[in-house]
Amino acid sequence: MKTALDALKKSNIFKDQSILSFDYVPEELPGREKEIDSLARLFRPVIYNRMSQTALITGPVGSGKTAVVKRFCQILEDAGLENRRRIESVHVNCRNRKSESMVLLSILTHFDQRFPDRGFSIPEMIEILKKHLKRKECHLVIVLDEVDVLLKRSGSDLVYAFTRVQEEDPELLGSISLILVSQKGVVQLLDRASLSTFKRTNVIEFGKYDRDVLKAIVDQRIELAFYHGIVEEGVSDLIAEMAEEYGDARFAIELLEKSGMVAEEQGSSTVGPEHTRWAKAEVKPFVFEETIHQLNVHEQIMLLAASRLLKNSAYCSTGELELEYQALCEQISRKPLGHTQFWQYMKEMDAFGLISTKRSGKGTVGNTTLITIRDVPVAELIEYLERTLLH
Repeated sequence: MKTALDALKKSNIFKDQSILSFDYVPEELPGREKEIDSLARLFRPVIYNRMSQTALITGPVGSGKTAVVKRFCQILEDAGLENRRRIESVHVNCRNRKSESMVLLSILTHFDQRFPDRGFSIPEMIEILKKHLKRKECHLVIVLDEVDVLLKRSGSDLVYAFTRVQEEDPELLGSISLILVSQKGVVQLLDRASLSTFKRTNVIEFGKYDRDVLKAIVDQRIELAFYHGIVEEGVSDLIAEMAEEYGDARFAIELLEKSGMVAEEQGSSTVGPEHTRWAKAEVKPFVFEETIHQLNVHEQIMLLAASRLLKNSAYCSTGELELEYQALCEQISRKPLGHTQFWQYMKEMDAFGLISTKRSGKGTVGNTTLITIRDVPVAELIEYLERTLLH
């Protein structure tokens, strides 16, 4: 029997599990090259003309906003060093730092880790920030992530105050830039004075990730986080398909990590598609019994056939499924459906969410429809359907 001490031993699956943390920012961000380039063009005057800049980043959860901004700030700081322009950045999550004083405290502890967490008013803290900027002679990029939380609670006075720092003191001209990050547009939450400091063209909108980019993200994390050859072929395709509905890279990365953990728990030396299905069932459970009760007997036979074919793989072809379905019908003395009716029932099961279909891509001969089961471990379906159909 395995113990906690066994679980604490060095993993034979994960090479570096920290790569799967939401805080990890890789050097390359698949699918977000255009957005990084847009930020670079906006902030170029910070380096060469000693100007300040503002930007607003919007997009849904898991669309890479935070990762892009963190990576861009690293790039900007490096470019500043090459051009003798000292640039520093501080990233504040306003969901965790909901008040103006807490936001300022985060910024001031960037310069002085021993700065006291109470005892100073907002104006006093801003004056201290000015002194730090003069002493270090640096340009500070302030990133306010999930800024809508701060704006709804405290208004936009602090955003305006950051811009006034530069206007009121000639020595600080061009010393602060602002990047606001939010799931939704926050222009309506800014008062007129604050809004006047933001150019409406400086809004960069992030869309959801598509399946191809999600697969590229998962493949990148597999290469960095797992030992070579541990993750089986088809796992990244399956995770990308599972996450495509949400367009959420965080969900895809969570599924990948959970797949590895399930493989470890089951004592497997590799991570396969079935481990990913178990991971999906834990992260977003799907109650399949009620749905199966709505299927007729032929649809249930088709689902059992698909489950058997997918026991050790991510996908099977419709041709393989039809042959397995016909063999099962013979086993239980049922006349198989004709090809047209078979296809119609397959489409209905896709609509139920029990199976998922896609056209084959590169590496497959011909133009084939591929089938997978995403939301339920096929081992559970096999057990349930065999009990229903074969006993």
